[in-house]
Amino acid sequence: MRRKDIMNAINDLEKNLAMVSAKLNKYKKMVPDGASLRVVKHGKGHQYFMRVKGGGKNGLYIKKGELEMAEALAQVEYHENLKMKLATALDDLRKCHLSWQDDPFETAMRDMIPSKREFVDDSCLSVTRFLAEWREQEYEGLSFREDAPEYYSRNGLRVRSKSEVIIADILDDLDIPFLYEKPIKVGGEKFHPDFTMLDVKEKRDVYWEHFGMMDDSDYRNSAFYKIRKYEANGIFQYDSLICTFETGSYPLNTRAIRNMAIRLKEKLGYC
Repeated sequence: MRRKDIMNAINDLEKNLAMVSAKLNKYKKMVPDGASLRVVKHGKGHQYFMRVKGGGKNGLYIKKGELEMAEALAQVEYHENLKMKLATALDDLRKCHLSWQDDPFETAMRDMIPSKREFVDDSCLSVTRFLAEWREQEYEGLSFREDAPEYYSRNGLRVRSKSEVIIADILDDLDIPFLYEKPIKVGGEKFHPDFTMLDVKEKRDVYWEHFGMMDDSDYRNSAFYKIRKYEANGIFQYDSLICTFETGSYPLNTRAIRNMAIRLKEKLGYC
């Protein structure tokens, strides 16, 4: 993370805090000062009571036709809690910004006088900067159909299958950075490899395609067409292309995928 990223996060939190504070003030005007909501389970539903200063422990019963008051009380409670958490997060980020040190690779080089820099091997600096810029690149991936099932990795990335969840989680576990369905041109056609990774040694992209429906003949033919297209344009397996496959009878082997990714991490220059 860079200093400007922290400032952007601070600005976002400040905007959210102002918005939440405004909503909280609106809801507070709808309820008595210091009032709170009490909920009691009743049969298959619930009963709602409003506790007020100086009132009884149980509170005043809120009738079914007056549930707007219960809603307002709940909104006050939620927005007070959210405001407190946002303020804490904002305070933490501001402290972080004050104590944050810029990229040590860059600051170490800046600390050298120009006449000494020419003797320094800055390959670590260039790799760090290159990787940071690679991870931050913007691109337009494939959209999802409205009726498509939703699968998410542990880091919240939406993917297209349970097997892709497994692969994404393994890559994240091993700290192998990747871009999901980043488009590339292959022989005049646009492909969206499932995972694009960076070979930091060679500063080139490496692609991982997972073909998960090899039982289906049309899907299988499409998969082999794609592989042949890659090959015809200089993207070869065991070099810059990884292909994994599965069928209903032979699902993805999680242990094998993890072991393969461990070796891949070293090959890509992350060990």
